Amino acid sequence: MNQTKIHFQKIYMHVRSITTQLKELFFELPRYQQILVVALALVTTFGLTQLISKTKQQEEGETTSRLVVVKSIANLSNTDTAIPLLGTVTSVSEATIRAESSGELTHVYRKLGDYVSAGQIIAEFENSAERAQVQQAEGAYDAAKAARDIVHINNSTTVSSLADSKTNALNTLSNAYNTMDDAVRTKTDSAFSSPRDANVKFLPAVPDDALIHSLEGSRITIEKMLVARNIKNKTLTTDDDLAAEITIMQKEVSTIKSYLDDMATAYSKALPDSNYSAASLDAARASINGARSAISGTLNSLTGAKTSLTASVSAEAITGTNTKSGSTGAADAQVKQALGAYNGALSRLEKTIIRSPISGTLNSLQIQTGDFVTQFAEVAVVSNNGALEVLSYVTEEDAKRIQVGSDVLVDTKVKGVITRIAPALDPRTKKIEVRIGIKDNNTTLTNGQSVRIVITKNAITQTSTNNNIKIPISALKLTPNGAFVFTVNSSSTLDSIKVQEGALLGDEIQIISGLTGDEEIVTDARGLKAGMKVTVDTNK
Repeated sequence: MNQTKIHFQKIYMHVRSITTQLKELFFELPRYQQILVVALALVTTFGLTQLISKTKQQEEGETTSRLVVVKSIANLSNTDTAIPLLGTVTSVSEATIRAESSGELTHVYRKLGDYVSAGQIIAEFENSAERAQVQQAEGAYDAAKAARDIVHINNSTTVSSLADSKTNALNTLSNAYNTMDDAVRTKTDSAFSSPRDANVKFLPAVPDDALIHSLEGSRITIEKMLVARNIKNKTLTTDDDLAAEITIMQKEVSTIKSYLDDMATAYSKALPDSNYSAASLDAARASINGARSAISGTLNSLTGAKTSLTASVSAEAITGTNTKSGSTGAADAQVKQALGAYNGALSRLEKTIIRSPISGTLNSLQIQTGDFVTQFAEVAVVSNNGALEVLSYVTEEDAKRIQVGSDVLVDTKVKGVITRIAPALDPRTKKIEVRIGIKDNNTTLTNGQSVRIVITKNAITQTSTNNNIKIPISALKLTPNGAFVFTVNSSSTLDSIKVQEGALLGDEIQIISGLTGDEEIVTDARGLKAGMKVTVDTNK
């Protein structure tokens, strides 16, 4: 290329010599010929100047290399390791209370912001008629029971009935102990370490220290109670005061029922961690609910056994006076009818009473004394403000990069963890719902507050099949001979690597084969080709 330059310079000098000679002849020419000669000289000079300038530019282009950015496959495959989102703080347990009846409110017992326990009365409709019906049904029920008792008392098999009632009472006490033992030691002890001694510890992660301490103390008390009950049951006979023993055991069963209720509350607040997954917590909740049902059935059995035993004892004590013939079956049927009427009256009365279905804070109370409320109208919202979670939504693509247990940062300072990911898109938002549990017990978050959250994505791990390698689309060079990426060798020139592309993922593309994951490639392949001289940009 330097020889070409010298060649053009010689031509240029030769032209200048000729121009000097022509200049001497120039002034001898007529005026119009002088003008033509000047024009011809200017055109010739301009053309040569342009030719030399173009030659210089070509030489400079050949000596200047392309500036490129080089990054490792690992960095390119793990871009955007965090997802910034907006979320709403909600309560883990929240209930919207609606009126089951309609009418005028005569009493509103609670105020907005008050804490209410499960079952606590919030307000009442005018219900004098319903209360009168309950009282009337209760009287009819008592009369039916009295009539049935008279029939039983006058039955010729009074003595036999008493023996059967005592045997039934003993069996009921034994079965009650077995149910208590199963409900506590089988259904709940997996949640404790050393559940049968004084060092008992509750294992699931529950952000409620008072509840945990209560459960641990209850478990110690119940263990002592179960041991004593087992010893007592082994010594009981039909000669003992079984009715009194049933009364004691009813209190013991009620203690365990309260303990199981607290266990259910604890599991509703529990957060998944390395020891307890979300599936394990769901299974534990189901087991606790089964135990609660069994304990409730045991209470009913004890009540029935005590009633039967008391009636049999009374029948034996009464002499044969006032004996009347009658049908035991008919008397029992009358009692059932009266009981049904009584329960129906209670149900109608209960619909005039507004109760809280859960324990929590009244975050909304839309009624006051004297209001007329229609049936099914919303009257209050009760939430457990001490157990909060964050509700948010992610795209389908981002959902593939997160999982239950992924770390979350709420408002840049509150630590959280993903507790649940919806299996499908929400039809309203067209995104996937994500629930985030709060790890920090002491936070300033408020129920209903909008917050900013950052979810940590899962880093991609390279595998032998390279199915997880992703690169920017701009790093891929598509040619008729296939797809290529470029690397920079020690001589600062480009080497091409043929690859097989896979699925298109937004601005990225999956690489199925051709790369091991250890390479460093050029991030923008546009205008590049193998063998080209390049300079690596070290600032990016």
